[in-house]
Amino acid sequence: MQVKTIKTENFVLTKMTKDDGDKYFRLSNNEHVMKYVTGHALDRQESDKMLATFLAEFGNDTFLGRYLIEGRYSGELTGTAKLDMDGSDVEIGYRIMEEHWGKGIATEIATGLIRFAKRELNAKQVIAYVNVNNAASIRVLEKAGMVNMERIEDPDEVKFKFIYAPQNPTPIKKVFHRILGLIGK
Repeated sequence: MQVKTIKTENFVLTKMTKDDGDKYFRLSNNEHVMKYVTGHALDRQESDKMLATFLAEFGNDTFLGRYLIEGRYSGELTGTAKLDMDGSDVEIGYRIMEEHWGKGIATEIATGLIRFAKRELNAKQVIAYVNVNNAASIRVLEKAGMVNMERIEDPDEVKFKFIYAPQNPTPIKKVFHRILGLIGK
């Protein structure tokens, strides 16, 4: 069986298998990482059950599913990521281990997942959902070129739906920014 991988500049995303329980538990046992996922750290039984649910969703013959994020050169576990379908849209997601927060990793992963979804999966639309209180992830999605399009009030969570909408400045905007840059000097 060939395990699917996705590479970014600094990380390798490897599709999770049943043998990844220990690694997944290291991430899901942190209350800060899981705050906007389950609201609490998972014990080993809960973590194994969640991993089994993820693995049952997609087989190994597709790029859709859950991934471990590991350093491309160090092999260090950094977090998890996902590629999923929401109707005809490709949904991205990520969770970064707390000790790696604030280092730009989530932005690199989100950008890499968007690029992969567009180029390799031919996604017409790439989306992500984020809890309205998760300011750090909201900023990550914005830096990755995503725009908040909708507020969704589910029974268990209020979240935003982000859509990838790359900003290509028009020639007039480019000239305007260039002129402002010259005036400011």
